[in-house]
Amino acid sequence: MRITETIVDFAKLASEEKHRFFKVICEFDRQIFPDSCEEEIYNFVYDQDAVSVLVVHYYHKDTRVGQNIIPVLKLSLEGQPIFVVSYRASILPAYRKGNRTLKTAIRVAINHRIRHPVIPLWFVPTIIQPKIYTYFASRSQHFFPRVGKEIPQQYLTVLQKIQQRKSEVQKRREDIFVYPHVMPQTTPEHIQRLRNKATPHSNFFMQHVPDYFDGMGLLCICKLDLQTILETLFNLFIDRKVY
Repeated sequence: MRITETIVDFAKLASEEKHRFFKVICEFDRQIFPDSCEEEIYNFVYDQDAVSVLVVHYYHKDTRVGQNIIPVLKLSLEGQPIFVVSYRASILPAYRKGNRTLKTAIRVAINHRIRHPVIPLWFVPTIIQPKIYTYFASRSQHFFPRVGKEIPQQYLTVLQKIQQRKSEVQKRREDIFVYPHVMPQTTPEHIQRLRNKATPHSNFFMQHVPDYFDGMGLLCICKLDLQTILETLFNLFIDRKVY
C-alpha cells in the first residue's frame, strides 16, 4: 500500500490561511477523536512558544487517511534554550500499521538537528494507549518512563517543566505524570485486541495508567540526540525490539 505525504508548517502560514487550514485540521481530527473540541486543537497549533508546527497529511491515492500535527516549542531550562517536540496523530484504522508516526517523528528530528545542532532537542509526547507506548519504548532504551529503569535526572527536570504547562496533571510516581486527554473512537474488538497483545511495555503502561480508557494520557520523554536517533533507526531497520 503506497502512502504519500504532504507537509505544511502551520506557524508560517498567513493569518487567513491559518484560519482555513485550522478548519481542515479539525475536520479530520474529529473522524478519529469524535469528542475533541476546537479549543483543544487550537491550543496545540497556536502555542505561543512554537517555532514550527508541522502538519503532515497522509494520502492513499487521492484520499486523506491520516494526519500528524508536530509542534516544536522553544523553551528555556535553567537559563539555556531547549527545543521540545510533541505530536497529535489521527490515522484511520485501516492505515495504522508500519510505525508511520514514529518514522515521521524521526525524520523531523533529523532535519531539526541538522538545522540546530547545538540546542538540545527533546521528544515529549502524550501517550494514550499501550500499543502506541510500545511502539516508542520498544525502539529506544532512552524512552522514559519505562519498566526496570530509573529516569535520568536531566530527563526528569525537562518532564517536570513540561507538566507545569498542562492543567489537571496527576503525579503517580516520581517520573509518572498523567492528565486527561481526549480518546480516539474505540470498538469492543479493538479493546480486546489491546488486551490480547500483552508485552512488558504494554503491561507497564497499563499498570501506571489503568484509567487510559477513561481518557488519561501518560507524559513520556526521550532526548533526541544523535546516539538515540541512530539507535532507533537501527532498531527499526532490523525490526529489533528493546526492553
